[in-house]
Amino acid sequence: MSNIFVDHFLMHRLKREISELYATITIKDFAFSMMALYEPIFLFKQFNSISVVFLFYTIVYGMYFIFLPLGSKLAARYGFEHCMFYSIPFAIFYFLTLSQVPGHKELIILSIFLVTAYKILFWPAYHADFAHYSTSGYRGRALSMLSFVSTFSTIIGPIIGGYILSRFGFEVLYLTVSIISLASIIPLFTTKEQFQPHIFSYRKALERIFTPHDHYKRKDFWAYFGFGEEIIGAVAWPIFIFLIIEKYYLMGIIIGISTIALSFISLYVGKLSDTLDVGGRKKLLYSGEALRFISWFLRPFAANWLGVLLIDVLSSGSKIGINYPLMTSAYNKGDDHKGFLKYMTFFEMSLAMGKMLISFFALIITLLFAGYDMWLSLFSLAGFWSLLFICKYKKA
Repeated sequence: MSNIFVDHFLMHRLKREISELYATITIKDFAFSMMALYEPIFLFKQFNSISVVFLFYTIVYGMYFIFLPLGSKLAARYGFEHCMFYSIPFAIFYFLTLSQVPGHKELIILSIFLVTAYKILFWPAYHADFAHYSTSGYRGRALSMLSFVSTFSTIIGPIIGGYILSRFGFEVLYLTVSIISLASIIPLFTTKEQFQPHIFSYRKALERIFTPHDHYKRKDFWAYFGFGEEIIGAVAWPIFIFLIIEKYYLMGIIIGISTIALSFISLYVGKLSDTLDVGGRKKLLYSGEALRFISWFLRPFAANWLGVLLIDVLSSGSKIGINYPLMTSAYNKGDDHKGFLKYMTFFEMSLAMGKMLISFFALIITLLFAGYDMWLSLFSLAGFWSLLFICKYKKA
């Protein structure tokens, strides 16, 4: 049985660098999962306004887009693993700063700079590191295994986070997350990073976004731009759930159960993304998008914990059918053109612009509407935004 599992779903020869990355991401995601569900709720409760929450994310992703190429320049100079290492202290200071916001609202400005610094150092380096050390032809399975290990480890994260919140409050939760996050950098340097510094151009990174050319195609930009819909799922959906359930630990249990289903679906879809041809990947992405689109329009009708659970399982499972074909293709493009960091920066900048703009549109919606009309408008916005994913397989 174990041999069948390995043959079908896992890579036969896992490089040491990928194993280190698995360990780091697993620990980091466990820590972050303890607070990710509750962070927008925290901001919502502190400022008593969902509009302020979306303003926060509009600014964060606007700054992320602007400064992202600088993070790539640092990764090109100092190495992917070193940049990931440097990012974690910024994440820790971000959590600690947020914990003090209840008594010092002005600290929210500092938190924006800290979380932006974390993002520009971590994400381009992470994607480039994964693409560089994963094996062509097995990237879908490598991605699904990373998702499986990471996701499976985060099943109890929201539950523990909800328990800590219920008993001790946000300050203790952020402190706990900070300590665990610090431990996530240990696996990165169990072996010495083999890296050759090179030049990365800020100007050319912008050109690839605004005047796509060669393999930096316009249709790919719009597909990655579609990831902006994740902001509605990460911000509006948790707040919506909280207003229905009003209990942190019950929210954590619901998301934990949903994550169990997600972890096993990820293995199967990851294998498909490797073995299918372009037509097959197109069908997989279109199927995932159809379910994703439906799930967005079901969300306003969730009235209890069971409705939330069923919709979250449908939404999370459908997103895997979208993520793996797109991400595997992105990693392979970097491989084909010997430009992992360049292409993954193009990917992240497209995504960042999408998240910035959808956050801004969501901000406008929350200023114009209230109650059910607001929620329906927010989830409808995300549903139609997600249609951009299918641009990936449109003719250039």
